[in-house]
Amino acid sequence: MNRLVTIAVSHFCEKARWALDRAGLPYVEEAQAPLLHWAAAWRAGGGRTVPVLVTDDGVSLADSTDILRWVDARAGGGLYPADPAARREVDDLEDLFDETLGPHVRRWVYAFVLDDPALTRRLLTVNVPGPARLAYRLTRPAITAAMRKGMNITAASAERSRVKVEAVFDRVDALLADGRPFLAGDRFTAADLTFAALAAPATGVDGYGPPGLPGPEALPAALREAIAPLQGRPAGAHVARLYRDERRRRA
Repeated sequence: MNRLVTIAVSHFCEKARWALDRAGLPYVEEAQAPLLHWAAAWRAGGGRTVPVLVTDDGVSLADSTDILRWVDARAGGGLYPADPAARREVDDLEDLFDETLGPHVRRWVYAFVLDDPALTRRLLTVNVPGPARLAYRLTRPAITAAMRKGMNITAASAERSRVKVEAVFDRVDALLADGRPFLAGDRFTAADLTFAALAAPATGVDGYGPPGLPGPEALPAALREAIAPLQGRPAGAHVARLYRDERRRRA
C-alpha cells in the first residue's frame, strides 16, 4: 500500500493527495504535526519537508511535483500532455505555482492563523495520532515560534507575500481571459491541479483537504476579509470550479 506522509493542512500535501485520489491509487495518509513531522519524513526516505510518498514498490518521493509525475505515469497519463510544447507550458505553470504561489500563500495565511492558538491547534493536528497531538500541545509555543521564524512571518513579509499572490492571480486571470476552460488548453492538467491546490488556502474554497479539516467558516474574520477580493476574481472562480467539478472526480 502506498503511504503518504503529510501535514494535513498543507497545500503541497493537498496537491499530492488530489493526484492520488484522481488516479484512484490506494494510499494511507500518515498525518504529522509541524516540526514533529521531521522524524516521520526522514524515516520515509525524505528530508524535512512533506509530502513524502512511499510507493508500494518501496520508492520514496519527497517532492509534490515528483509525486504528480509518478502518479501520472502509473495511471497512464492525463496530467501532463504528450505534445512537447504543451508539456512545457504545463511544466512552466507548475513551476511558477510551486516556487511563487505556494510559499507566499503559506506565509500570508499563516500570518493570520498563528494569531489564533485554538484554530492553529485544530488545523495542525488534524488526523494526527494521539501521542503526537499531546506532544504538540506540550511544545506548542516552541512550534509556533519556530514556524514564524522558519517562514519569516512578520507584518511586512506577509504584506509582500500578499502582493506576490495577487501577481500570480493576475497571470492566471490573463490566461483565462480568452475563455479557455483550463489553464493550459481544453483539458485539466497538472497546471490546474497545482494552482487550485496551492491557491485554495487563499480563497477559502469548500472541499479543501482531508476529512476532519475545519472548513472556511473557521477562518479568522480578518483572513476571510483579506481573501474576499481573490474569491471574486476569475482565478478565484477557477479554483472554486475545479474544487466543485474536478476534486472528487476520477480520471
